[in-house]
Amino acid sequence: GSEFSTRLLVRLLQEAGYNAEAVAIDSYSIFTAMENGDVAMEVEAWITSHPEVPNLISDGRIANSGELGLQSTDRWWYPEYVKAQCPGLPDYKALNDCVALFASAETGGKGRLLAYPEDWEGNDAKRVANLGLDFEVVHAGSEAALLAEVKSAVQREAPILVWLYEPHWAPVVYKGEYVNLPPYTPDCYESGSFACETPDGPILKLSWPGTKAKWPHADKVFQKFVLSKDEYVQAIIEISLDGKSVDEVIEAWLVANKDRWSVWLQ
Repeated sequence: GSEFSTRLLVRLLQEAGYNAEAVAIDSYSIFTAMENGDVAMEVEAWITSHPEVPNLISDGRIANSGELGLQSTDRWWYPEYVKAQCPGLPDYKALNDCVALFASAETGGKGRLLAYPEDWEGNDAKRVANLGLDFEVVHAGSEAALLAEVKSAVQREAPILVWLYEPHWAPVVYKGEYVNLPPYTPDCYESGSFACETPDGPILKLSWPGTKAKWPHADKVFQKFVLSKDEYVQAIIEISLDGKSVDEVIEAWLVANKDRWSVWLQ
């Protein structure tokens, strides 16, 4: 998803006459890179995963270039058929009644929660412990491995409890539900308990504070650049499931939306 949105912005900046390119960087180093001016723009800042972002903005270390138009959510998810096997769902308290259903060889007698790759960080181990759940968090080796396991489980109608996020194609393509945890409160996070839902929030566009002065027109294009959830999810379905290249999807988007993005470039 972020590759699509980033490379789409690059194409728009190229259409505006700029020598722009996309660079790959991890989601933590990006903030230092923008602060130092090594990277001019970040198209997708998922502030629900990076609560430090508002402070970086208020300190003037990075600039807020507006919302991308997408809301981020991450939750514990299970396929629709699992509800018949664990009828107390989606209430999280039902999970302890279904530990054996979700247990695996690697978790022994505990239920298994398949989560994001470990270097993505997160607080699910604390969340599980402080909710009193007899589950163990097992981190996937990669996002691709996580999604492959979800696909395999759904095809076999095998029980699985897994962390998923939106906007993403998986919760759209596979029918399922999210577990209902206690509602998010600031105190839940500030106390270090994390025994609640993760907060929802907008995906922000961020930039190096010097971008506006050095490339004023590019900055205006960036601020106008927005995507809808439907078109974003459709793009990643075409890339992830339909076998199209990122460039193919971007070029098709540019053709279909020329009237729209032409206004952004004015």
